[in-house]
Amino acid sequence: MPFFDYTAFDANNRQQKGQIEADSDLGARQLLRDKKLLPISLEAVQKKTAKRKANRTVPSKDIALFTQQFAALVQSNIPLEEALRVASEQTRNKNLKSTLQEIRAKVLEGHSVANSMSDHPKVFSPIFQALVKAGEHTGELSLVLLKLADYTERSQKLRNTVIQATVYPLVLTIVAFSIISLLMAFVVPRVVKQFEGTGQELPVLTKIMINCSNFILDYGLGVGAFILIASIAWRYSLKNENWLLKVHKFYLKLPVVGFLIINLETSRLLGTVSIMLNGGSALLETLNITTTTLHNRAIRQVMQDVTEKVKAGQLLSKMLENAKLFPPISVYIVANGEHSGELAKALEQAAAQQENELNNAIGITTKLIEPVLMLVFGLLVFAIVLAILLPILQMNNFSNF
Repeated sequence: MPFFDYTAFDANNRQQKGQIEADSDLGARQLLRDKKLLPISLEAVQKKTAKRKANRTVPSKDIALFTQQFAALVQSNIPLEEALRVASEQTRNKNLKSTLQEIRAKVLEGHSVANSMSDHPKVFSPIFQALVKAGEHTGELSLVLLKLADYTERSQKLRNTVIQATVYPLVLTIVAFSIISLLMAFVVPRVVKQFEGTGQELPVLTKIMINCSNFILDYGLGVGAFILIASIAWRYSLKNENWLLKVHKFYLKLPVVGFLIINLETSRLLGTVSIMLNGGSALLETLNITTTTLHNRAIRQVMQDVTEKVKAGQLLSKMLENAKLFPPISVYIVANGEHSGELAKALEQAAAQQENELNNAIGITTKLIEPVLMLVFGLLVFAIVLAILLPILQMNNFSNF
């Protein structure tokens, strides 16, 4: 049944807003009257949200929480439409709530859950839809959802780890650079100005700081505007797929960044393929769907070639090895899984190994970046202080003669 957003007056003549489920507009109005509410306006949720459906997005943490709750409800043998209703009432995300209500309405009309989710590609990824579809076909939807919940939670943790490792150095750099710029623009000129009438020759370091300070005062706004415009232009340039491919290939060649990207994408690839194979999806379908989820276009292009060769009858491990991009240990584990006939289990082990290696690499990199940044910014502040103190010390030396 569809949902309706309503505005009504209660018995005390106070305005109430909410949402009610009914089979029709008239039924919704009758239900409100039964609750001693006088309806003022009533609007079907599906009609209201149809315009926003294409642009609707939901944070991955909310999807992860919904998956866990939905899996628990389905495993308790609760009917799907009832499980969707309870899950929609449980979530605090308004977009996800209305999405689940629309999915439930289609399920009540006779559609499958996977088919209903296909109308919301920005909420439920192709991987999510494929796993739900496989679970419905095999009759083991609850088991698939439990694995999907675990996979979603692991993916969320990995994503949070990467974000934290990226944001911390960036915030530290911005704050430190802002403080140094303020010192150069306002503190250094006022202090050094005291020495202009003394007639003494200023130290070289002080002259350098004065020139840097003058540059910031004269051209700081222009440089800031240029950086902003360049950032916007760069962002728009990345919408060109050919240019984006070249940029992503360049990223892979960078010493530390390339290693982290390869490990991150490999972990995501192996984890996704393993969960889909365990869920009952075919290998080729799994590779096709998984490839589209990779962020780095260069690695995505490599996986497209690998998929085509696997489709032609080649072994997955052999094609991964020939790509000369993926970690050798992951390729070896995949090859062992193919020979033993337990590819899904081997991929799961390889994914776990890559996640551990990635977490260790991120931890070490973060611990190395922090002292390096502190040292660099400490030296810059020390140079500013020294540029201010040198003329004072020089003046004291002249006064002793």
